[in-house]
Amino acid sequence: MNLQQLEYIIALDIHRNHVKAAEHCHVTQPTLSMMVKKLEDELDVKIFDKSQPLKPTPAGEMIVSRARQILQDIKNLKEFIRNEKDSIEGEFRLGVIPTLAPYLLPRFLNEFLEKNPGTSFTVMELQTQEIIRLLKTNRLDIAILVTPLDDKEIRELPVFYEPILLYTSEGLKYYQQDKVNLKSLTYDNLLMLEEGHCFRGQVENLCSAKGKKVHHQLNYQSGSFETLKAMVDNNYGYTLIPELSVNVKSKHVKHFTSPEPVREVSLAVHQGFVKEMLLSKLRDAILKSIPAHFKKNEKYIRVRWN
Repeated sequence: MNLQQLEYIIALDIHRNHVKAAEHCHVTQPTLSMMVKKLEDELDVKIFDKSQPLKPTPAGEMIVSRARQILQDIKNLKEFIRNEKDSIEGEFRLGVIPTLAPYLLPRFLNEFLEKNPGTSFTVMELQTQEIIRLLKTNRLDIAILVTPLDDKEIRELPVFYEPILLYTSEGLKYYQQDKVNLKSLTYDNLLMLEEGHCFRGQVENLCSAKGKKVHHQLNYQSGSFETLKAMVDNNYGYTLIPELSVNVKSKHVKHFTSPEPVREVSLAVHQGFVKEMLLSKLRDAILKSIPAHFKKNEKYIRVRWN
């Protein structure tokens, strides 16, 4: 059974003539007759009494009536989806990773909500794996996180490429350099976020081939960039940090030599999410709020987190 067959039996009910019904459906009369016969065979019931004039059987009248309702429901569904795609109003659950939330949301979210009073967000700071799980179970609507995720159930819309910088204490060699070569990174004196943060995975990918981990008196792992920066400010080593979280004019901040490492920041939704206009407006608002050089990645190395 398919929708065309339902359209054919409705046309037959309206015109009570195979030729006219076929013309109405823009098919040949043999095609229409064959498809109606296949539907009758599949349902094991005669839908039309072929005596003249042509008319539905008692069972056929019920089938035609249900067919009309089904096609109307599909039409209503298509109209609903069309309206949903063009609408941004509603209450939405927004998941954001902790290494982005305090630095990105204040840049755009308040202005976005002021411009769109019919839209509201419940914002949750969650680590990447939890965000993925909640998107897939429809307990989150939208996420802002670092990609790629490599998950077929999640749709990613890349928004920008945030440079990863080095934040160093005065006592290290990096402090005297204008720019730092990625190949010079080692685990020696490196401070990192705790397990579970995707940014930790990116740091490990950058440093994974730069020598063996060594034992130190201090092996410090933090849940926030602010703590790591405070430790570095007090000469406890160095860390890697995304640009939005730091004052780039600070003497502690060093860019890497070209091509710079970046993290790809994206909007992510379940494949079934239909609010396309909302995603488009969110993306535009974010792009408007960030530095211009975040919008290109030709001279960057995209660092994976997993």
